[in-house]
Amino acid sequence: MKITKLFTLSLIGSFLLHSCSSDDDNNIAEPTPPESAAYTNGVFVVNEGSQSTGTVSFLDAASTSIENNIFETVNPEMDLGKFVQSMFFDEDNAYIIANGSNLITVVDRYTFEYKGQVDSGLNIPYYGVVYDGKAYVTNLADFSTGTDDFIAVIDLTSLEVEETVVAGTYLDFVDEEDGVIYVEGASFGTGNAVHAFDPATNSITKTYTTVEGVNSFEIEGEQLFALSSSQLQVFNLDSGEETYHIDFPEEVNSARNLVFENDMFYFTSGLAVYGLAETATTFPEESLFEFTDVITLYAFDVEDGFIWTGDAKDYASAGTVRIYNNSGELENEFEVGVNPNSFYFID
Repeated sequence: MKITKLFTLSLIGSFLLHSCSSDDDNNIAEPTPPESAAYTNGVFVVNEGSQSTGTVSFLDAASTSIENNIFETVNPEMDLGKFVQSMFFDEDNAYIIANGSNLITVVDRYTFEYKGQVDSGLNIPYYGVVYDGKAYVTNLADFSTGTDDFIAVIDLTSLEVEETVVAGTYLDFVDEEDGVIYVEGASFGTGNAVHAFDPATNSITKTYTTVEGVNSFEIEGEQLFALSSSQLQVFNLDSGEETYHIDFPEEVNSARNLVFENDMFYFTSGLAVYGLAETATTFPEESLFEFTDVITLYAFDVEDGFIWTGDAKDYASAGTVRIYNNSGELENEFEVGVNPNSFYFID
């Protein structure tokens, strides 16, 4: 999903693609939806927008039809704000982050009816996660430095920011695992850490030191896997120590978008897709395939054996979502909003 330190830096963000999916991260567990719910089984597509406001599209479970601008359809005369970066979920609610408007919009996750907003205490919010009735949202603040990046702790009953925790380091993607919140300590190619944040004390309790420019990570079992442009590092989750790493060949120098699915790691380098077994210790001999019809790879994910891409094209026109099989054959494609940057699978 695609980095959006926008305002005057929109094009910089467009070149820094970030995947935030794993086997579970973007698979949203389903409570029992109401019978009238329209969005219970399928895929949400977040469209970042550009000079226009961001939007959300919904693709049905069979991947046969797309509905664009679902928030505006359900809530006429309202919009989500500028530069919609990401979504996160909790029970019956979905929270949609618009970092250009310093806004988090709360909707019913099944009907997309508006329920409220977090509209104060934020400064370029980016990614969020819910734990024990609170949301933990990374904020980028001043683009020129990471020293003022902070985590906003939000009470989900009042929708008020009750505390801000300045980390003193770059912050980006956030995930929760077994009551610990893991935060990528890098942004826009700068930074060399993944941090473990304890919600009981609202403090960073452990740091996994990576090479410079870590851009995505996954947690599987007792290990943390961190991807930079030319290396995959594996850390012991408890000790924080690196156990091994895989160096990439010289020609693979722009690796991004680490995704774990069905005992395999996937990532991209340019328009090439690579696959690694979970237990692999060496780089694969060749890529799985290369995208030939994607102009600007802005979103990447893997789900149920299919590879999903969001093509931002010229960053101003309607984007395209394409679905491929593992051999790189195109299964289907759909026109969506401007700058499709992430997918959230509902099943």
